[in-house]
Amino acid sequence: MTALIWILSILLILEFVFAPVNLITGRNAPLFTEFTGIESRTAMLVVAALDALGALLVAIGLFAPKVSVAGAVLLTALCGWYIVMMVLNGHFGMGMIGFLLFGSWAVGLLWAQLAR
Repeated sequence: MTALIWILSILLILEFVFAPVNLITGRNAPLFTEFTGIESRTAMLVVAALDALGALLVAIGLFAPKVSVAGAVLLTALCGWYIVMMVLNGHFGMGMIGFLLFGSWAVGLLWAQLAR
C-alpha cells in the first residue's frame, strides 16, 4: 500500500506542479480558456493556486497521511470540475482523457490513504 501511495503521490505532484506553471506562463492558457470557457486571468489566479495547493498537500501527505487525504479530495474535485467544464464546452478529446486519468490517480490515492 505504501508503494502505491508513493507512486500515485509522485504522479499527482508532477502533474499538479507543472499545470499551474503552464497556466501562469501562458503556455496552456488558450487551451484552458477554450476547454473551460474561463478566461486565462482567472485560471492564473484561482485555478493555478488550487492546483498548486493540491500538489503541496499531496507532497506533505507523504509524511502526514491525513494531509494527503485532503490533497486527494481537492485534486479529485478539481479533476471533476475540469471534466464538467469540458463537457459543458463540448470538448471530449485528449484533455478529457487526461483529467479522467489524473482524477483516477487522485481517487486511487484517496482510497489507498483511507485503506491504510
